[in-house]
Parts: sequence; structure tokens; C-alpha cells
Amino acid sequence: MRAVVLLLVTLLFTSCFADKAVRIVVINQLDSGRTGPPYDLDITVSGLDDGATLLDAMNKAQDQGLMTYSGIDYGPPLGMYITTIDGVERRMEDKEYWQILGGADMKPLDLGVSSYVPSDNETVLFRSMTFSSDKAGAEVHEDL
Repeated sequence: MRAVVLLLVTLLFTSCFADKAVRIVVINQLDSGRTGPPYDLDITVSGLDDGATLLDAMNKAQDQGLMTYSGIDYGPPLGMYITTIDGVERRMEDKEYWQILGGADMKPLDLGVSSYVPSDNETVLFRSMTFSSDKAGAEVHEDL
């Protein structure tokens, strides 16, 4: 009984103090080559748990009406492949995709939205790209 009470108190305490924030920005222009503004979407999602993934942040933003997205969920280990953000679709058939950049150096992520855990106050950029413009061999950075 004591262990159950301790677990409940811990869960309540953790959920009350979820305070991680993630900024999500989007550039719709194909192959813009930039990471700075202007952005087509610029939102901050707050109240996230420390272990929240980028997908968790996107789900919360969508639940709050801050953005919309859709994709294809390939399940583990690949995860969610984002195809559409706020009505702008990028199709593999057209050799287009959403490149995801983040971290302190705003570089392409090695993980996709289902696995990447942004740090508190991190900015994550979704940048519209074509495979032909990707000089690194057209590698799509989704969950691996």
C-alpha cells in the first residue's frame, strides 16, 4: 500500500511540474537553404515532460490547435514519417520531404519525430526539401 501511495504522489508531482518547452518552426519554401526567419509557422509548446519526444510536442500542439500535421506511422523502429504540416504536403513520389533540424547547431537530426527528445527550450525546424537538393545523398532523417 505504501508503495502505491508513493507511486501516485510521484506521478502527481511529476505531472504538475512538467515544464519543458519546445519551439517548432517551419519553412514551407522548397530548398530555401536557410534556417532563419521568416517562418511559415512559429509556435512554442510548453508543459512537456522531460522525456517528451518531438512527436509528443507535435501532438500537444495539434491538440491545442497550434498546428496540424499528418504522416505515415511505420511503427518501431522506424516510427512516424511526417508528410504534411499545416496543409502543406511533401510527397516522396515528388522527391520532396520535411528535413528536421535541431540541436544547438541547428543541424539535420539523426532521429525522427518518434524518437528524438528535444532539450528544454530547443528550437526544432521542419524545412521543406527535395532529394535532388540534398547534397548529403538525399538521406531522409526520420526514425532509424
